[in-house]
Amino acid sequence: MSVSAQELIALIVQSCEIIDKAAETGDYKINNREMNQCIKLHNFIAEDLKLAEEIYGLLLEHSCISVKIACAFQCLKLDIYVDKSVNILDKLTKRTDIGIRRLDAEMCLRVWRGEFSNKTL
Repeated sequence: MSVSAQELIALIVQSCEIIDKAAETGDYKINNREMNQCIKLHNFIAEDLKLAEEIYGLLLEHSCISVKIACAFQCLKLDIYVDKSVNILDKLTKRTDIGIRRLDAEMCLRVWRGEFSNKTL
């Protein structure tokens, strides 16, 4: 698959925006289907650490909360931008205006910290 970094960024943003809308409306079929697509994108990116650093370095600054959460989690998995990712997720866990995304951020941190038996990155 020959895709540019900008194309991958656009696909991730589009996917996360669909996930956000589906979560807000409670449409979990769309949410789950799009989450699978998003996972495939992240797995593809993870195969090239330089590409991952380029893409996630930009997307950690994105305005979409789901983009930030997904990319911060991927950064923790890849051991890149760790401090920045933890900081972003920690700030999101303190927000009261983002609904279920607050729990998503908290769970990412808890999994990364190894707070669940048999659940690690």
